[in-house]
Amino acid sequence: MRRGPFKWTLQRKMILLLVLFVLIPLLLFGYSFSGSSNRFVLQRTDQESAQVLSLVKQNVDQTLREYEAQLKSIYDNEELIAGLSALGRGQERAGTEGTVNRFLRNFLRGKEDLDSVYLYTAGGQSYFADFKGSGFFVEQYRRHPEWRQSAELGGGRAVWLPTYELPANRYLPQKTQYFLIGMQLKDVTDVMQTLGTIYMNVKISALDRQVREVDVSPHGMLMLADGAGQVLWHRNPDAYGVRLADIPFYKDLMKYKQRSTMQRLNGDLYRVSFVQSDYNGWYYLSLIPQRDLNEQSRDLRQFLLVTLAVFCGSLCLLAWLTSRYITRPVRQMALAMKQIHKDNLDHRQSATSADEIGLLQSSFNSMRGRIADLINEVRAISDKEKEAEVRALQAQINPHFVYNSLDTINWLAIERGQPDISEMIAALSDIMRYAIRPGEQWVALGEELKWASDYAYLQKMRYEDRFEIVFDTDERLLGCKVPRLFLQPYLENAILHGMEHIEEGGRIAVTIADDAEGEAIRVRIADNGAGIPADRLQDIVRRRSRGIGIYNLDDRLKLEFGARYGVVISSVYGEGTTVEIAMPKRR
Repeated sequence: MRRGPFKWTLQRKMILLLVLFVLIPLLLFGYSFSGSSNRFVLQRTDQESAQVLSLVKQNVDQTLREYEAQLKSIYDNEELIAGLSALGRGQERAGTEGTVNRFLRNFLRGKEDLDSVYLYTAGGQSYFADFKGSGFFVEQYRRHPEWRQSAELGGGRAVWLPTYELPANRYLPQKTQYFLIGMQLKDVTDVMQTLGTIYMNVKISALDRQVREVDVSPHGMLMLADGAGQVLWHRNPDAYGVRLADIPFYKDLMKYKQRSTMQRLNGDLYRVSFVQSDYNGWYYLSLIPQRDLNEQSRDLRQFLLVTLAVFCGSLCLLAWLTSRYITRPVRQMALAMKQIHKDNLDHRQSATSADEIGLLQSSFNSMRGRIADLINEVRAISDKEKEAEVRALQAQINPHFVYNSLDTINWLAIERGQPDISEMIAALSDIMRYAIRPGEQWVALGEELKWASDYAYLQKMRYEDRFEIVFDTDERLLGCKVPRLFLQPYLENAILHGMEHIEEGGRIAVTIADDAEGEAIRVRIADNGAGIPADRLQDIVRRRSRGIGIYNLDDRLKLEFGARYGVVISSVYGEGTTVEIAMPKRR
């Protein structure tokens, strides 16, 4: 037969409780942590992305400032500035061209990432230093008039221009990416008139060294864009020239300026973060795909599962050891109790410790000795009780002997012509059978009234018709159940105390009917006897009077059916007494 959990051993129950009390909080924590792992991953990713982007921005800004400082070093060459100033005033100065060309060639010398430099004077002359020749750049310059406009708007400040691409040529076997810095030259000796514009072409490798080896995630992307949304740098050369400002995700970034947000790009979901440079307004963007975020969440959940598994294993072992330490002596005591159950009272339980278990073992040994003494006492008392029972049986009168004797007397009275005696004996016999028959506590109202009628007949004969007992009962109630012999104490009190001094004309009226709601039976026993004095009536109401019978019915009805049922006694001294009984209607 299978045993349910409530029939488990104490050790199993303790293990279960210990495990549940710790395991449930652990599982709740695990569930909560698992639910918040995505949020945690996003927060950590955003922090790491912001740190990486800020570091890249600082490095790139530092590199660009160095280029800008190199470009501004042109003002240190007084001879060059003086020659350009003369050209700006329409004057030709001997040696100016050689000075400019020499300066530009020296400027490029030793600068690995600088590809070329071009200087356009305000008068329309152009100078350059470019090992490829000027044709390639001039073509690009002609196709991008916005470069000149941006440099003019800079007003003498260095302006960083978008990335552009030179196709493969005899000097460069594959297409090459450059970004451009432009700056207007001002005559610092003559009211800051414009002398010309200088452009410096920087190889994209200058940014590659700063950015290419930086990873934001296994499959993430890092890119740079200028303030107009033009891609400046990307690992994929095909991305150069893409205008981010035309892509929806970039529009959302610029519109809401949220440092990190989820955006959909080409059907895939990305976590996009960005920082903006205060130096030149460039944007540094990281795009981390959702699958990388999921991988991080999966790693966190795996770590959590392993941790929970280790904790659960350790907990189960600890619960088993703890329960075994506690339940082992209890199990030994249970076996000792079974020995006592088998009447092996010599078995003793040795105390194994000084704690509560040891105290329990010592108390068990004391109890074992006391049980042995009590068993001996019970056996002695039992022997005496059996002897008393035998004697009582010998002296007991069989009720059937009494009934048979009364029946014999009844027939003798009939044979000798004494009908009154016969009726009294028959009534007495019925009363005794009804009163001492075993079992039933509730009987039909009709049976109770039959008994009451026999009782009233005998009392009437005894008191020689000094009073009469009248029954007025609603016949619809005869089948209802009432407590057996509930009328006896009240009829007896009415006769003994109410009719004791009445010589004739006494009357006891018993009325039984429904109450107004039809849910209870109302019994009214009223006599015109001597009545009860006021002080004596108060003693009865407060139960300071002897006479258990009149209280028993009231207590029983209130306990079983509620306060609305019970017995109420009222009396006027010299006029009579009334007893009212309310009991539930039961079929």
